[in-house]
Amino acid sequence: MRLPTLAVLAPLVALAVADKLVVEVICLPSVCSYTNGQWYTAYDHFWAIASDGCHDSDQTGVPGLLNYCLDFSRNRGHFYFVNQGKRCLNVVEFTQTSYTPSQTTFRMVWDEVGCTW
Repeated sequence: MRLPTLAVLAPLVALAVADKLVVEVICLPSVCSYTNGQWYTAYDHFWAIASDGCHDSDQTGVPGLLNYCLDFSRNRGHFYFVNQGKRCLNVVEFTQTSYTPSQTTFRMVWDEVGCTW
C-alpha cells in the first residue's frame, strides 16, 4: 500500500513548528527590566513572565507547558512540555523599538533551537 505524500509529511510539519518567546525590555539609565513576555506556539500566544531564572507552568497560560528557564547572561533558555524532552531557546533578535532620554525599549526574540547544552 502506498501512502500519499501529504499523509506522510503532515505529522512532520506539525513537529517542526517551533515555539518562541518575545520579550519587551525596558531600560532606564541604570537598570533594565525584562517582564512583559508573549509565548508563541503553533496554535496561539500567551502572556509569560520573562524574567531571568526558572518559572512554573502556572506563570503562563500555555497548555501543556510544565516549566521554563531563561538565562539572560548566556542568551539561552530551555523548557519542557508534557510528554516531551528538554527543548531549548536562543536569543535571535534584539532590536531597539523606542528611545527617550529617560527610557529605551527593546524587543528581544527567543526562538526554539536544537539543544547543545
